[in-house]
Amino acid sequence: MLTHRRAVLSLSLLVLFALVIAACGPQATPAPPATVIVTVPVERTVIVQPTAPPPTQPPPAGPKTLVVCMAQEPDTLYNLGGSMLASIAVQNAFRDFPITSLTYAYQPVILEKLPSLKDGDATLTEVEVKEGDTVANATGEVITLTVGAKLKDKDGNVFEYTGGTIKLPQLSATFKLKEGLKWEDGQPLTADDSVFGFELGKSPDTPVSKFAYDRTASYVATDERTVVWTGIPGWLDATYYINFFVPHPRHIYGNKTPAELLQDESMNRKPVGYGPFKMVEWVQGDHITLEKNPNYWRAAEGLPKFDRVVYRFIKDTNQLIAQLLAGECDVGTQDAAFDSQAPFLKQAEQQGLIKPVFVLGTSFEHLDFNIMPVETYKGFASNGAFADKRIRQAFAYCIDRKAIIDQVLFGESVAPNVYLPKEHPLYAGDENLTIYNFDPEKGKALLAEAGWTDTDGDGIIDKNGQPFHVTYGTTAGNRLREQVTQIIQAQLKKNCGISVELYYKPAREWFADGPEGPLFGRAYDLGEFAWLTGVEPPCDLYITSQIPNEVNGWGASNNAGYSNPEYDAACQQQLGTIDPDKKAEFAKQAQIIFSQDLPVLPLFLRLKIAAHRPDLVNFKMDPTENSELWNVEEWDLAP
Repeated sequence: MLTHRRAVLSLSLLVLFALVIAACGPQATPAPPATVIVTVPVERTVIVQPTAPPPTQPPPAGPKTLVVCMAQEPDTLYNLGGSMLASIAVQNAFRDFPITSLTYAYQPVILEKLPSLKDGDATLTEVEVKEGDTVANATGEVITLTVGAKLKDKDGNVFEYTGGTIKLPQLSATFKLKEGLKWEDGQPLTADDSVFGFELGKSPDTPVSKFAYDRTASYVATDERTVVWTGIPGWLDATYYINFFVPHPRHIYGNKTPAELLQDESMNRKPVGYGPFKMVEWVQGDHITLEKNPNYWRAAEGLPKFDRVVYRFIKDTNQLIAQLLAGECDVGTQDAAFDSQAPFLKQAEQQGLIKPVFVLGTSFEHLDFNIMPVETYKGFASNGAFADKRIRQAFAYCIDRKAIIDQVLFGESVAPNVYLPKEHPLYAGDENLTIYNFDPEKGKALLAEAGWTDTDGDGIIDKNGQPFHVTYGTTAGNRLREQVTQIIQAQLKKNCGISVELYYKPAREWFADGPEGPLFGRAYDLGEFAWLTGVEPPCDLYITSQIPNEVNGWGASNNAGYSNPEYDAACQQQLGTIDPDKKAEFAKQAQIIFSQDLPVLPLFLRLKIAAHRPDLVNFKMDPTENSELWNVEEWDLAP
């Protein structure tokens, strides 16, 4: 309960917050949230006046509680039942994920080490295969071996299968659990629990990507702490060393089918874990509470530092910030969409009230050109204009991406040159890439070279009587994207004479698979969205085989319709080699081609923004580890 002095202080800060909100918002729009925010602490000043005399002895200290406030509520806490960021944030409290992905690399958590060919706990051998066997072809696709299939040998050389028995490379990796791991009920966590997790994920009833499962020949426990992964013949997995599957307690859930577990109340709402905390309750729409797990494998280190963690759900960002100021929340997570409140967060930091954390993530917002529209599309892109890379390059010169970042993201981001940030260890380097700095004159020159000039003096360029008038779509209800699209619309007209008509669709429609969905149905001119990438360079987003069409079920990633055999080859070699030096070279080649062809224009890296009380220590938000709660057991309050 707040003292009178603290309540009055909170009121003054919230009034300041209300004023900042009003100042930062559109001038023509009233700011009703300010009224709501201010009235909350006024009520508190009435009820928090102490009336009892001071006790002769201090009252016993209550449990040391961490309050984490999130904008979203998880749909499930079953890691194979959903992938919401809010769910991962809660799972971090009751489950140490086996491997972290910090700063563009991987680290073992509950494993003694990550296996490697160099150390001998991973091996590359050759096995005999014949027609009809399941193998991976030269591009990594799972196939039934038939004559004519393109395959790779152990050195990465491509050859054609002509029949009979041949030898293909086969990878194997051995993982060993650390000693002393236990489930919260005190039972030992074993290698067989990881095998159980693999079996659950592999089931057709479990709604997760089957990419890793389909490329696994076997996953077996050889003793209580050791599990061995073996890939299918031909699968040269560059990240073989992370093919360890999240454990699930077979002794608790082993009597239920994968389909039953998807509906199981315990698995979805109160799963048994092995992390620093264990589930206590989930009050729908309000909060989730966890308490310290006495059987945590790091308990001897004095972890976790808190006795309890409470996750509260506060949808409104302004209200969440107000509760941070009032001391009702210790942490506000990144899903709260703090972008629009960055100026206030910085101001609050200067006054020692809140500690905001800004981290450039690996999610990049991009403007996509429809290079290869479907035949039925009749919009501007149907004339083939975007198949000319000079047009795509012109857009890059005509758009001032830095101005967008300064205006919308308050200067806190950067415009990447390719699909990787500069900080990535496999980034090709500015000196090797084609860089597009804002230069409208270069843009207009490229457009003119492609035949687009203003022949009638109306301010819009044209060609053969057709004005350069394009439609530009993105998701509805996203304030940031609305701002970005409006700025780009104005810039393109002013700088290069390109007319842009904006439209917005609900996310479920915009991202729907084709042929119904405009984006992945390749029925649009320009489109904007973001790809969330991670440690591995995502060159495969834009390879030819990923163009959405009837053959692949319209669910593939290359909605731009970009196709370049040289890029495909470099990317597939990058993805298909286990030699780190070769991988770096192929990654570089793919980026060079991408920067020259520019199938999409990267606009900016999306920010990961969180905020917490100033005296919280060991809060370490990372660009490539999705959740900021990855080390929640180490969080503490400064003395």
